[in-house]
Amino acid sequence: MTYVQGWAALAFAATAPDGDSVAAAAGALLGALYGVDVRPVELVWVMDTLARDLVLADHHQPAGDGYGPPKEPSWWDRYPGW
Repeated sequence: MTYVQGWAALAFAATAPDGDSVAAAAGALLGALYGVDVRPVELVWVMDTLARDLVLADHHQPAGDGYGPPKEPSWWDRYPGW
C-alpha cells in the first residue's frame, strides 16, 4: 500500500456508516504501517499528552478516589472538574 492509498483508505473509512470506529481502526493500522515519522502533525504534543493521560487515568487514578487529595497534584489544574 502506498502513502496515497493509505490516506484514501482513511478517507473512505471516515465516510463509512460507523465512521468513527472505522476511522479510528484505520488510523491505528496506518500508524502501525507507516510509523510516526511519515507526516508531522500539528499540535502533536496535545495528542500525546491526552493519550498518556488517558492511560494514566485508566490505571492509576491520578485525580484521586474522591476521599483524599489527588495522587497527581497538577491533575486538577490540567483537567478541572465540577
